[in-house]
Amino acid sequence: MAKQTQAFNAEIKQLLDLMIHSLYSHKEIFLRELVSNASDALDKIKFQSLTQDNLMTPGTELMVRLEPNKEHNTLKITDNGIGMSPEEVVEYIGTIARSGTKKFAQLNQELKERPELIGQFGVGFYSSFMVADKVTLHTQKAGTHSGTLWESKGDGTYTIDEIPRAEGHGTSITLHLKKFEADEEVQDFTDVFVLKSLVKKYSDFIAYPIRMKGETEDETLNSQKALWLKSPSEITKEEYKEFYHHLSHDWNDPIKTIHYKAEGTMEFNALLYIPTQKPWNFNMRDTEYGLNLYIKRVFIMADCKDLLPPYLRFVKGLVDSSDLSLNVSREILQQDRQVTQIRKSVVNKLLGGLKDMLTKERGMYEMFWNEFGATLKEGFPGDMPNKEKLQELVLFKSTASDGWTTLEEYIGRMKEGQKDIYFMTGDDLGKMMDSPYLEKLKEKNYEVLLMADPIDEWVTDSLREYKEKKLQSVTKEDLNLDTEEEKKKKEEETKGFLERFKPLLESMKDTLKDQVKDVNISERLTETPVCLVAGSHDPSAHMQKILSQMGQDKGLNAKRIFEINPKHPVIEKMMSLSADQQKLWTEVLYSQALLNEGSSIPDPKKFSKQLAELMLKQ
Repeated sequence: MAKQTQAFNAEIKQLLDLMIHSLYSHKEIFLRELVSNASDALDKIKFQSLTQDNLMTPGTELMVRLEPNKEHNTLKITDNGIGMSPEEVVEYIGTIARSGTKKFAQLNQELKERPELIGQFGVGFYSSFMVADKVTLHTQKAGTHSGTLWESKGDGTYTIDEIPRAEGHGTSITLHLKKFEADEEVQDFTDVFVLKSLVKKYSDFIAYPIRMKGETEDETLNSQKALWLKSPSEITKEEYKEFYHHLSHDWNDPIKTIHYKAEGTMEFNALLYIPTQKPWNFNMRDTEYGLNLYIKRVFIMADCKDLLPPYLRFVKGLVDSSDLSLNVSREILQQDRQVTQIRKSVVNKLLGGLKDMLTKERGMYEMFWNEFGATLKEGFPGDMPNKEKLQELVLFKSTASDGWTTLEEYIGRMKEGQKDIYFMTGDDLGKMMDSPYLEKLKEKNYEVLLMADPIDEWVTDSLREYKEKKLQSVTKEDLNLDTEEEKKKKEEETKGFLERFKPLLESMKDTLKDQVKDVNISERLTETPVCLVAGSHDPSAHMQKILSQMGQDKGLNAKRIFEINPKHPVIEKMMSLSADQQKLWTEVLYSQALLNEGSSIPDPKKFSKQLAELMLKQ
């Protein structure tokens, strides 16, 4: 392949501009990123060499090497890891697409404000341009004899050539360091003391030696301690945090750390972290998740989904097992009974840790819930064996206050005579608070749980009751708010309403025969003339709306029940109207009921015309 000059895509140019003009106080993170990438490359060759004999010479010591040169003002970072093919260099270095950065433009401002988060976006290599005005990368894929030389000055183009690497497999990155002005206070990255300090700060827990030439012999700059194998009593909070930063590329501190050793029939060590906030790509469909898997300190794979259910995908960490086979494959792993046991233990520890946080650190737990509550709730339909543990962890907004409440706290506030736990689902908490569906409940001073996450529809379908208290939707029929004594007092009144309004009810049924399945007297309305309610076994209007947005509402057209408030002046006035006027008013009231429940009107133009007609007759 002859030497070629190619242009970066637009997103890379934008990223390079961001790196080149980054704040001076964050420039040191380039070393953290490059060493972390080197460690990943070493992990890969170590794992792949378990099944492929020709990747590296037996007895090869895997390492990262730093080579500062004050005379030429360069810093070289070298590893003897898996290396890259020419195609991989173009894919990973020449373009940013694999880093999921179609969204990068939207995140540009966040990175300007917090450049230390660059590692979270999978583009750490480009941090080199914070400190270098030219970067040379020489790499060779393990098992091949063809090397690739890549070079760029960060000016929008790069060159690429095919040149074998004298050292064989691995990657060398040479940074031609910028000459900074004296008032910029940038550290000297050719200084031995500076490099030692940065390695200790960011990369002390890398599993491979990070070497640099000393005065007489090579020095190893990092401890290489497998933190997870130490006793928790021997580890400081700062050490836990440093390891989390290395592991996750999230430079916020974790909200909780769980470190334990399982003993008995199944032995393994687990170090688990709950982040403070979700990463930028958390909800993207192709985002990887899972724990890092080690076997006897040998890295096997990252993002092992078999160790973590999807609803706990926010958790970062690792598991190191002594019992799994070193040559385990992904296919075998999925069927391994021991992996299932590890997963069960990890889930129990995580849910127990969250319960402990909820009990002892309520403020911290609510911070966690604001970030990951909707994700955790996915466990209700997905992990029935742990439903009881999850229902102790779930938080809801309610009509009682602006804060969060647990189900246990709700039960403790239930009024005398209240039989059920009442809830309402919707898109907007403010609109739910003002909903006509709550009128009678407010009158009786009954608290209602307000659920604004789409997953809540599936949560309530799985969580039918809590401590023998039924969960009852306020938007469904048979709300049954009255006590037996109250029912007896109202029987005659209801019977009278049914007799008196029978002609109007029949007229409404006829008018709405294609839209609703019945028209009834309402017991839940006190101020609003009408509302629509779902049948007890039908999906709510909100659920139908969600399914429609997901394109999964085919064949689903559950008609609702139209309830009227017999004490409302509008209903009273309708009794004296002509048949045609009753039909007009019924259609207008039906449209209003749709708006009140958060649904769209089938024919807005017709509705506007009908309103104008009514206004002219007043």
